[in-house]
This record gives sequence, C-alpha cells and structure tokens, in this order.
Amino acid sequence: MLNAIRARRILTMEGHNTSPRTDSGYYSFPDVIEDGVIVHNSSTIVDVLSFSAFSKNYKIEAEDLGDVTLAPALINCHNHLELSHMKGKATFGEGFETWIESALPYMATPVDVQSLESAVSEMALNGTAHIADVNGRAPEAVYSAVTAHNLSCHIQFEVFGYNFPNLATGTLGAEDLFPSTVDALPNEAKKRWMTLSGHALYSTSPDALVIAKQWCRSNERYFSVHLAEHPGEEELLTKGTGRFREQLSRRVLPKDFTPPKMRAVPYAMHLGLLDESTLAVHCVHCTPEDINILQESGTTVCLCPRSNELIGVGTAPVRNFLEAGLQLTIGTDSLASNHDLNLWNEARYLRDNFDIPTGALLRMLTIAGAKALGITSELGTLSKGKRFHYAILPEDF
Repeated sequence: MLNAIRARRILTMEGHNTSPRTDSGYYSFPDVIEDGVIVHNSSTIVDVLSFSAFSKNYKIEAEDLGDVTLAPALINCHNHLELSHMKGKATFGEGFETWIESALPYMATPVDVQSLESAVSEMALNGTAHIADVNGRAPEAVYSAVTAHNLSCHIQFEVFGYNFPNLATGTLGAEDLFPSTVDALPNEAKKRWMTLSGHALYSTSPDALVIAKQWCRSNERYFSVHLAEHPGEEELLTKGTGRFREQLSRRVLPKDFTPPKMRAVPYAMHLGLLDESTLAVHCVHCTPEDINILQESGTTVCLCPRSNELIGVGTAPVRNFLEAGLQLTIGTDSLASNHDLNLWNEARYLRDNFDIPTGALLRMLTIAGAKALGITSELGTLSKGKRFHYAILPEDF
C-alpha cells in the first residue's frame, strides 16, 4: 500500500553522490525540491517529486508535515552504545589520561538495558537511521535495542590488546576473537552488519591490526580505528615516554614494547591500515603531512568534536581537512565522553566553531557516512528504492 508525506522542502542530497571536491562539492544544496512529496510503502521510498507532479501522477493523499525541510536520515559513524550507562560519570576537561583513569571502573560494569534503550531512543528521535557501533561485550543487546527502533547498525568487534595466540596461523576474524558473542547475533547481523575495528595503534598489537584489516578487506567490510586522538598517543608512539606510556604499561603494553618512532598517521599507513575502506576516527592531531597521507590513501575521517572538547584532547583541523578534499563523516562517540548522542549538536559545534555551511554538514551526516560504511544502496540520499527514513532539518539550520 502506498502512502505519501508532503513538506515545504526536500533536500534529496543526490547531487552529493560524487567526491567532496567535484561537482557542487561540500558547499551547496543540490537537488532541492520545493513543496515536495515522498511516496513510500512504509519501508521503501517509491518516488520523490514535487507536489504538482505528485498530484498528476498519484491518486492518493499526502500527509502534510507542514513548513519543514526534510533531509536524508542521519548516519552516526562512531559510537560505543555499550557505554551508555556512563553518562556524566567520568572526569572531563583534564585530558585523555585523566578521563580514561576515571572511566575504566565503569567500563567494567555490565551494560544497563534501560540506559541503552534511552540512548537509542534519543538517536531515533533526532533523525538517526544507522549507527556504526564499536562493541565487544554486548553486541546482542545493542543490536536488539537498535532494531527495536527500526534502525540499523554495524557491530564493530573491537580488536584490543597484544595477546593473540592464533596470530601465527593468520586467523583473526570476528568468529575467532568473539565466538560466543558472535554466535548470539542473528544471522542477518552476522552476514550484513558485522565487521572488525582496531582500538588504536598504541593499544593493539600491530600484527593483530594488520590481520584484522586484511579480514575486513577480504570480506568487503569497512575497518575503523581510533587515530591521532590525543597528545599522549603521539608521545608514546614517537618517543615511548609520558604519563600515557606509564598507564598502558600497567595494563596493556607488553614488557618488550618498543615505540615505532612514528606519528600515528604515517605509522598506520606503514602498517597498510589506510585506504578507501578505512574509517579513521578523531584525527585531532594531524600535521599537513598527515592530511596528505589521509587524502592520498582515500581514508575517510570521522569527526567527534564534542567528545574531543569534553575530554580535553584538542581540536581537529577541520578546515584543513575540507580544503584537502578529505571525505568527512561525524560520530558522537559515547555517553562516556559526550553530553548526548544527537548528531545535530555535533553539526552545530562544527558550524559554530569552524564556520562550516549547512550543505557541507549535511554531506557529512548523510551521503559521506553511507559511502564510508558501504550502505549507499540503502541510505544517504532521499531516492527511489532506498529505505524510507528521513530527518527533519532543525530550524536553526
């Protein structure tokens, strides 16, 4: 059965299907339909057209949403939903080392179903349709909470640590690392939405990162990794010293750890982790050389600006990323390091602090995220054949 919704304006974002530096690029609104209609069958978009064309071609009535602007549903490219119970519990504003010390005790506690439900409900309410979620302890609970709200999510099983006995055999798939939790997922989740992510260059064996990336590549899944997030990471990798090195030596690093004496981005490139199917998260501390590497490799950068500010790790060079033509997406990180999971608030931060226009922000929130996660056939634009999900553009945009 066909239904239809009508709005004052529809931003299809179809003209943003190209790379950020071609055609209209980051800075305009292509394919605006004034007084537009979306025809759908509840799950799939059947048509997107003007009201006048709709009146000629369809004999059904359209539900009038009023004086609103519709945009494609949003895609949150980096989250840790299993940490939703940690809202407001960590120490903020004093740097990564202080934050992680305060957060670790809470990270070990069980996932709270009520907090998880509240977090997903908030995301749905604000127009998010898909979530790239880093997980390891509660994939089944997260997947159930997300799908209950008619959303979808990638479950990124996070490779962490240095103790991987099966590295010698070259096997490091999700089924090898997390057999019980993978088995608990529905078959659809395992076939479509399961992938691997590396925690970070400092916290995960380089051999494990390489094999995890290879698994993602051979299974045509995207790979993500926290990269160049805070100053302690840079000091550890380049010099092997600092407070962060001391922290990791107590919990994570092997006794024979030797720093690569390279910055994070060049080191990731050296390991073969960066390419068009990699999502580099944070990228706060990037030099011009780092930006060139990211651009030339085709790596997508996921910005989490409010998390970076709240923890106190610095500010990513967003304008430099844009000028270099990097593919940018946006994530909210988690309630352990953010006030909320509202992607519009991340966009407001970028707009207010970097003077980023709405067209560019919408690209980051929609089609760029769909491209990075490999779901452009389902989401990213308001187009025929795609899932019937949309967001309402806030009035201040």
